[in-house]
Amino acid sequence: MTNFHNTNFHNTNYHRSNVMKRIFVTIMCAFLALPAMAQEDALKGLPGFVDFGELNSIYGEPKVNISIGGALLRFVGAMAQHEEPEAAAIFSKLKGVRVNVYATDGDASAALDQVASVKSRLSGSNWQPVVQVNEDGEQVQIFMNFEGDVMNGLTLMAVDDEEAVFINVIGQLDPEELSQLMDNFDVDIGDSMHIDVN
Repeated sequence: MTNFHNTNFHNTNYHRSNVMKRIFVTIMCAFLALPAMAQEDALKGLPGFVDFGELNSIYGEPKVNISIGGALLRFVGAMAQHEEPEAAAIFSKLKGVRVNVYATDGDASAALDQVASVKSRLSGSNWQPVVQVNEDGEQVQIFMNFEGDVMNGLTLMAVDDEEAVFINVIGQLDPEELSQLMDNFDVDIGDSMHIDVN
């Protein structure tokens, strides 16, 4: 599978990345006091939102479950402005970030069906496929949503025999910034996800 755990991503910015993560963890402690469902509901009306459906009944609770809105993201960005100006600039453009990561434990069939269902719903809408990888036991799908020249969101779905990763970034994001953004959430998708949308 495409390497979603590439340690080469952690480079000379290691110290700055750790500073950002400490800031982010502090803010996340406050976020965890908020109802998760309320966070999710607040994002549903946004044009870059994607409903991934439900896999908990198959795989149990996701091992990573993140759903936060723009106000908190901007607050995190403001806190990080001095130490991590690049990360702060990314956060300032976003309206929401949602991440679900499930352990598939050798049986990815349900997750692959879910990817196919979401892909079908996105096709024919403002969502444009920019990466599609279909190999034995592995799928990677990346879609971007545009209205004119305005980017509304980016969605990544990646499934193999070990895990199923569903990421929905709502707002404006350079695809090459996705790894950097996810690293701040301690979700490593590696540095091999180069997306050419030209």
